[in-house]
Formats: sequence, C-alpha cells, structure tokens
Amino acid sequence: MARLLYREWFVHFRFPGHGDVEMVDSDLGPIPEGWEVSLLGEACSLVMGQSPRSEYYNDIGEGLPFHQGVTDFGSRFPTHTKWTTVDKRVAEPGDVLFSVRAPVGRINVASDRLVVGRGLSAIRAMDGNQNFLLTQLKEQFAVEDSIGGGTIFNAVTKKDMESIQLLKPISSVVEAFEAVAGPMADLIANLCRLNLVLRETRDLLLPRLVSGELDVSELDVGLEAVGA
Repeated sequence: MARLLYREWFVHFRFPGHGDVEMVDSDLGPIPEGWEVSLLGEACSLVMGQSPRSEYYNDIGEGLPFHQGVTDFGSRFPTHTKWTTVDKRVAEPGDVLFSVRAPVGRINVASDRLVVGRGLSAIRAMDGNQNFLLTQLKEQFAVEDSIGGGTIFNAVTKKDMESIQLLKPISSVVEAFEAVAGPMADLIANLCRLNLVLRETRDLLLPRLVSGELDVSELDVGLEAVGA
C-alpha cells in the first residue's frame, strides 16, 4: 500500500494539491515546481560495510549481528545467523540495508543494531523521513544490478552510492506520506517481531513434544469442541 501511494504521489505526481502546481524540467525529467533533485551523499548518512577477520565471527549470539551480504535477507528484515565482536561499521535500527555487490540494489531494513560487511551499506535519511527514503530506493532499484540510468553494475563504490540521484519533494508532501506510511511500517515491524517469537517458541517446544519430554496427554485444549 505504501509503494502504491508512493507511485501515485511521486511517480505519477498525483499528490494532494497537484492540480495547482506547474511541472518544470530537472535531471530526473519533469517534476513539480518547488521540488528538487538531490544526491544521496547530500541527503543521507552512508556507512559502507567492511568485514572483520573470520576469527571474530560466531554463531552463539556474542556481540552484534553481522551481515556480509544478502544471504539472510528476508522480505523486509534480515534473519540473524552470525554475530561479531568487532563493531566498526554499524547500522542502526531502521537503517536501509543496501546491497553493494551482486545483486546490487537488493534492500532490507535493519531491525536491530548490526554490523555490515563488505557486501552491504547502511543508509539513513538526514531529515528523518526514513519510510520515504526506503520506498524511494525500493522503487528506484526494483530491477536489481542496475544503478543510475539502468547501467549494469556487479558492485558499486561509496562514490557511486553518493552520486545516486533522489527526488526531493517539498516537505509538506513528504510529511503527509510519512503520516500514512509510518503506521504501516510500525505494524509490519510489530508483526515480524511477533512471528519471530512464535517461531522461537515452536522450535523450543516441538522437539520436546515429539520426544515425549513434554507430556500433553492430560492437557484440556478443547479438542472435543473443535471436532464438534
């Protein structure tokens, strides 16, 4: 829903009040008057990942979660399977995780404070409009391994990232988008956390149920009522 709203307002330019705004030329084509084009390096803080030596990795949860690339990316948030005690290149919760090696442009969101390896970058909007930034990048990089005007890249540098052109609408329109997209993002995050707790509970209980270690034979779960 947020992406459809983004396309309506910021691709087709049918945003609230659009009928009273003239279109002007820009590096990204015609845009509404008063809107601008900025570079990612000007509008965002950018952390390019760097991988610690392998002896600092572990799978027992010591240190911060570590992500080398997109291996553990999910539909929105990554799953943590590796940790590191070296925390030099860190993404904060809510940062956009952007793949800088093939597949370039695959995107997730940091659900926790985590360390990014050499295959990722972490991006945060300086104006705080992180949902707008996330949706804009997802729209711009819907086709993986392309950057700029559709140019194919197997990897991108910090300079390449900083030179990505971003649409900069007037603040009132972005704030209106954030007011709609923000609660959606919060709901997604809460549901993902609940699903994680449920999965962990299942993984804890299922082996005990199968082995008989946990006896539920006398547990009244209302199965008769369900069967009826």
